[in-house]
Amino acid sequence: MANLKIQRTINYTLKISILILLILTPVYSGDPICIDGLFNDWDDVPVAYQDNHNDHVNADFSTLKITYDSDFLFIYIKFHDNEFLMQNWNEFHIYIDVDNDSSTGSFREGIGADLEWFFGDRSGKSYVDNQLNTVYQNDLKLRIAPTITSSEFEIAIARDSSPLTLNNQQTLVQGKIIFSEFGENTGDLLPDVAGGVSFFIGEDFIAGPEPITLERLNDSDLRVVSYNTLNEGILDSERQGHFKRIIQSIDPDIIALQEHSDWDEIHDIIQSWFPQEQWYASWTYRDLVILSRFEIIHDANIISSERTMAALLDTEDELGKNLLIFNSHLSCCDNDEGRQEQVDEFSSVWRTWVQNGDGPFELEHGTPFIHLGDFNYVGYKQQVETIKSGDIVDESQFGVDFLPDWDSTAIIDLFSRQTHKRMGYTWRKDGSSFNPGKLDYLFYSDASIDTGKHYILNTLAMDQNSLSEYSLQSDDTQEASDHLPLVFDMVINSGLGVRDGSALPSSIKVYPNYPNPFNPTTQIKYDLPKDSYVNIFIYDVMGKKIKSLFNNNQTSGYHSLRWDATNDIGESVSAGMYIYTIQADEYRATKKMVLLK
Repeated sequence: MANLKIQRTINYTLKISILILLILTPVYSGDPICIDGLFNDWDDVPVAYQDNHNDHVNADFSTLKITYDSDFLFIYIKFHDNEFLMQNWNEFHIYIDVDNDSSTGSFREGIGADLEWFFGDRSGKSYVDNQLNTVYQNDLKLRIAPTITSSEFEIAIARDSSPLTLNNQQTLVQGKIIFSEFGENTGDLLPDVAGGVSFFIGEDFIAGPEPITLERLNDSDLRVVSYNTLNEGILDSERQGHFKRIIQSIDPDIIALQEHSDWDEIHDIIQSWFPQEQWYASWTYRDLVILSRFEIIHDANIISSERTMAALLDTEDELGKNLLIFNSHLSCCDNDEGRQEQVDEFSSVWRTWVQNGDGPFELEHGTPFIHLGDFNYVGYKQQVETIKSGDIVDESQFGVDFLPDWDSTAIIDLFSRQTHKRMGYTWRKDGSSFNPGKLDYLFYSDASIDTGKHYILNTLAMDQNSLSEYSLQSDDTQEASDHLPLVFDMVINSGLGVRDGSALPSSIKVYPNYPNPFNPTTQIKYDLPKDSYVNIFIYDVMGKKIKSLFNNNQTSGYHSLRWDATNDIGESVSAGMYIYTIQADEYRATKKMVLLK
């Protein structure tokens, strides 16, 4: 009996020790972050540091989050007040101790900064073996979103970049970060005390994104592509082969080009690439042209700078209505004043057209419309808001605000992802001081159009099997232009979201499991706007699949499933962190949950 009591005491002590170890030992797991300026995928990432309010001069840091995937170190920074432009108009500095050694690098606020990056200057310094090197965005494979002013930003730095690996001398596993308002001992610092904010990178596997296939979801969907071809690139004999493979793989119905001033020759080229169908071309306005498999009923210049044109396409048989396409190429770079004037004028012209019928050609009420192009949005966010919601800045010249959709609401700003990478940038020029960003936009009327598939094509990110499947080459998009093609499929919105008189979800949504942490069961809820083939898998933190929770067709509606913490053969799994993924057709979401025992 005494031995039994001793054994029970030992077992109890061991359980307590294990529980304490689980509590005190941090579990490091990465997150599948998409750098697109949406931020919803940061919701489940814990706060690394919350900075004090009102301890600043101009910029007041608020929230810092840090995570990673297999390729990038991800950093989220938020400000308490005001909006800023991360690539310009600031003196923000970030200091990163990549070897967690305060004796190496530049000593700053208690850390040894092996990398200093100056956001407003778009340059930095790397310290390796006591040598100072100047670095630029491409040395870091730096990605920042959004490219416009904001109160929050997401930043990605490649884990295999030379500054983070100290010229390939190490693998990044832990480090410390400091943000500074001015780079000196003035202004706001994050953190407020010396020593930096620590981060750790675990050995867990972060699965890549589910590839977006290039085909339409439905054969009947209409496909439009917006593409800045960089100085009439399709006419350039050295680049034409790249464009041919790209555009043939996309197989569009409508092509909107920017930086293309030719008319007759481009029509002949596109026609030769798709000889089975008749193609039509609009007149060229400045450097804008629209080509279409549908007859172009009307086309016209829209604003005085000729930086926006419109074309009305005969899509009655396909959509039940004609389709209106606006194609824009707004002023570049630092010309914020010019861009704002151009979007103000466009909103004024559209308001007069809709309200009074006074436009360049007759337009039926409720005509579905899309506004796309290279908007060059690299400054104030207001320019996006003016197009999206009709918020005119210069009302003395261009009149009152006007909600641009037919139902007196804002139109939709489309956020697309690259087919094989969690990135939302559409422009990239490795030799530029500016890191890749979203310069190409597509806005659409959701009063009359519903989305099909949409994506950004970046062949550099595609695997060889995918390239071969679509007869593409890895360098096609890189060699063709500094912009990437933006692809959008559409259907007419005619009472979508209602079935048998019952309201249906308007979009796919996956909710956090509840409860979380849990023991012994948790519920996973999700919404399906249409019938879909659904996969729900559960993985451990090392990427090993533990459970196939659901793998079948499922009808549209509101759904929920319970997981009882067992694997595929019915055995109970151990306490710890787990990852669940939900895939519905080509939609994929990933979230984390913690099992306690």
